[in-house]
Amino acid sequence: MSVKTTAKFEDLVIPTYKPGTCESLPMFFEKKPYQGASGHLYPIPFTSDISDKKQDVTYHAAVLENEYIKLEILPEIGGKIQRALDKTNNYDFVYHNKVIKPAMVGLAGPWVSGGIEFNWPQHHRPTTFMPLEAAITERKNGEKTVWVGEVDPLLRMKGMAGITIVPGRSYFKAEVQVYNRTPYPQPFMWWANLAVEINDDYRVVFPPDVEWVNDHDRRAVLEWPIAKGVYDTAHPFDFGDGTDIHNLANVRVPSSYLVSKGQSDYDYISGYDVGRECGIVTVADHHISPGKKLWHWGNHPFGDKWCSNLTDDGSKYVELMTGVYTDNQPDFTWIMPYETKTFEQYWYPVKDIGEAKNATIDAAINVEKREGKLFVGVYATGVYKNALLVITNGDEKITEPIPEISPEKTFIKFFALDELDMKKISVDVLAENGENLVNYRYYERGHKKPITPRKPALPPCEIHTNEELYINGKHLEQYKHFAYEPADYYLEALKRDDGDSRCNTAMGNIRLKEGRFEEAIAYYDKAIARLTLRNDNPYDVESLYHKGIALRYLGRLDEAYDCLYRSIWSHDYMAAGYYALAGIDCVRGDFDAAVKKLDLCLEAGTMNLEAMKLKAEITNDAALFEKISALDPLFDSLPDKHEYYIDRAIEYMNAGMNGKAIAILKKANADQPMVNYYLGYLTGDETYYAKADACDWACAFPARLEDIAVLKSAGTGMANYYLGCLYYDRRRYEDAIAMWEASIQKLGNFVPACRNLGLAYYDKREDFTGAEKMLQTALDLDGGKNPRIFFELVQLYKNGGKSIADRLALHEKYRDISAKRDDCTLDHSILLTELGRYDEAKALLDNHWFHTYEGGEGNLTRHHAWLMMLIGMKRLEDGRIEDAVAAFKEGYVFPLCYGEEKNYFAQESHLGYGLAMAYKASGNRPEYERALESAMIDHAAPTEISYFRARAFYEAGRISEARALCEEMIASGKKKIRDKDINSYYGVGSPCPCPFEYNFPKINTVKGLVLIAFGELGLGRVTEAKAHIAEAKALDVTNFAVAMFEKFCK
Repeated sequence: MSVKTTAKFEDLVIPTYKPGTCESLPMFFEKKPYQGASGHLYPIPFTSDISDKKQDVTYHAAVLENEYIKLEILPEIGGKIQRALDKTNNYDFVYHNKVIKPAMVGLAGPWVSGGIEFNWPQHHRPTTFMPLEAAITERKNGEKTVWVGEVDPLLRMKGMAGITIVPGRSYFKAEVQVYNRTPYPQPFMWWANLAVEINDDYRVVFPPDVEWVNDHDRRAVLEWPIAKGVYDTAHPFDFGDGTDIHNLANVRVPSSYLVSKGQSDYDYISGYDVGRECGIVTVADHHISPGKKLWHWGNHPFGDKWCSNLTDDGSKYVELMTGVYTDNQPDFTWIMPYETKTFEQYWYPVKDIGEAKNATIDAAINVEKREGKLFVGVYATGVYKNALLVITNGDEKITEPIPEISPEKTFIKFFALDELDMKKISVDVLAENGENLVNYRYYERGHKKPITPRKPALPPCEIHTNEELYINGKHLEQYKHFAYEPADYYLEALKRDDGDSRCNTAMGNIRLKEGRFEEAIAYYDKAIARLTLRNDNPYDVESLYHKGIALRYLGRLDEAYDCLYRSIWSHDYMAAGYYALAGIDCVRGDFDAAVKKLDLCLEAGTMNLEAMKLKAEITNDAALFEKISALDPLFDSLPDKHEYYIDRAIEYMNAGMNGKAIAILKKANADQPMVNYYLGYLTGDETYYAKADACDWACAFPARLEDIAVLKSAGTGMANYYLGCLYYDRRRYEDAIAMWEASIQKLGNFVPACRNLGLAYYDKREDFTGAEKMLQTALDLDGGKNPRIFFELVQLYKNGGKSIADRLALHEKYRDISAKRDDCTLDHSILLTELGRYDEAKALLDNHWFHTYEGGEGNLTRHHAWLMMLIGMKRLEDGRIEDAVAAFKEGYVFPLCYGEEKNYFAQESHLGYGLAMAYKASGNRPEYERALESAMIDHAAPTEISYFRARAFYEAGRISEARALCEEMIASGKKKIRDKDINSYYGVGSPCPCPFEYNFPKINTVKGLVLIAFGELGLGRVTEAKAHIAEAKALDVTNFAVAMFEKFCK
């Protein structure tokens, strides 16, 4: 083979299930979890529709190739590496999913399996299914790089990966840059999500020193690779006395296994197919890339179904992730204003050598005892001639020349050693020049200690010191917690000491990001007063810097200049401060002073690309423009994303270069309202405001603080609407309501404004009547074009305590709209079930094709089991015993249209008990006993279904077990009520199901009362049981479990 690399864009045709059009309305998704962090989505549109029909789609892919490997990259789908092929043996060492088949896994909806997904600033990346910019560059040494990247819509930071292939090497690498192009510190994480195709022979290989793994948020700890005891996650699983979980066939339930900082001193993880003798190694410096993670759907019908929802060929996969500046999910690191972080990650195929015991970018090695002999296998990523293998066996040294080792020619050999003791063995592989390519050292297990599982933050009032309040608040900010409010912790500290500099600064930062600039300055002033109590030159200048930024937003440039100048006395904010000062110099027309400050800025932060750009614009320095392009080949990429043009315009505006701002905005898509609002703001030409008002409002979601002044200046009804969206996203709820009400006054009943007011009235004012009026108005005006509005009205009825009859009438009135959504169809079926209209309820499910979302599994299958149990009981009451048996059995299996399978923890005691009673009625004793035994088996925590498990115990004569279970249900219910105000600290799943904030105290109280009621019913305490269920019903009149109690408590 000749040593050559190629890189080119070419069209690839891939069978695809295309997502539908994204939702036109803004999705605020407040206090909803996603992958352990906030499910906040705005300003990204949400997509809830995916086609069930496959069609060929042409993708403009980037293809990298050398003599050993070939890569296919899809910039149109998040820049993911779609394929990585080992050409030496035609092995896809990265999972090659041959279709694009999205499922509802992503924050914004669609997500696809396979390849390598680059996840930042959180996991999964919010834009994982959206197009990125791409460019190809080449170095003099022959390396070819495909750059893929974007400006993140949520935080406006820049992230990019240079996927690089090297002549003569079988590895490829990602050269990553994460650039905070904003004036604020921001939390971020970076996980490279590698998918590998698995079978019964595939093994996940963590380094030898990995003795412990942990779950998301470090909430549970487990031994690796032989797991013992209970993995105490959200769904605890008992691995017994010892289960080898690096053998993936032994992992039964959806599971994450993460390696924490300090738990491994190696730089690699690996996957290996012991049947095909092929696999993959990924390498990164563990000092900045400590994160190592295995994710598995589980070797169970539930996991198999999820894999089939994501592909067509029956293939299965797991994810082997490597995290940089992070070791958990969620686990975020701060990146400072205008800071750039750069790092590299490597991947390469391995073959023949078995499970790697160490790996570098040059080679991977396996050393193990096989059949009494020492086995050594070495794979090299390049051609090395005249290499040398050195084995140290205690005091003995053995050398073995390796004439040539390469990606095509691995080294494998057995060595017969006297008294082989692996503890005394070390192995080194040396290049001809003496360089150590890779080594093996025996690791004595027992040195690593398990981490302490993280506990939830205490309520602010229970925290003793202000320092701890500050640390807890900062933790919640950094980890983007979905439910706990950082401000609650800072404000509690300020109640105790209103001059606390840390918490005043933190509150100022929160208010600054909300656009409440005057309030932010007031907090900063309190912080500065405390910090300068004894010294005018404080150690911590964060409050001075951010006060300067807040003053700049208010146009008070002289005051801002003074604050920013004081901040640059500290190196911490020197780069950011000088950049902001240079912008003010430009506004003043003092470009010489600006250039001097930009030079100082670049000395303090050499990768501040915005500062380089501003200096280049002032000086017209061609060499500086070239330097920017070399550092960031995508820097001047202006794709068909109008937001990029607005970003550039704002940078010019902050430097007083309004002419350049106007010029670049005129290159942007003129059909976008914010482009025209900015042009109107900059030119003073109000015809632009009219153009903006006439633009399509769908998916137009302003989100920058700079947008506030622009929209206020326009002052039109449409500008009021957009400003309301921005305010609501920034948690300025009353300001948002005022803007939307003003919009309706000027425009009439404008559908999006009415809909938004419906959400706000209920969530923020607890005004059900007003919310119902607004949502009903929006629905009627919309005419069913947007089923989301109907779903939100359905949820309002449910949350607002409307009767079953009223809720059902809503579905019946808008039957066609209801049938368009999975969630509405399920809700409709549940209501029919509660009224005993079982056949209609089942028909709705049978005639609908569902698309489950990750985190929402079980809602449909749980209802299916209940529905078939009720149908079976009805048939049994009617004497139709054979039909009853068929119904109960049908409850265990699901139609293909559900797109879902039950998980390991599915509770089926009600089906087993009903089936046992049917067999008992038929006189079939063997089947009766089998069914009864199944009813007494359960893997989950107690729920109302546990009542039927207790009845099965009673039926079997196991009275003490029955009573113990009922007492456990009561105790569990009381605990739920006692802890009703404690939210789940780690949240999973998609944020999409409920448009309103979860009322956790109410939800937990109702669950607790229901559990107590069923437990007491099982103990024969009917009066007490009915009293508790009455309390639950008063809180939630249409609760399904309440309806089931009323049916079975006769």
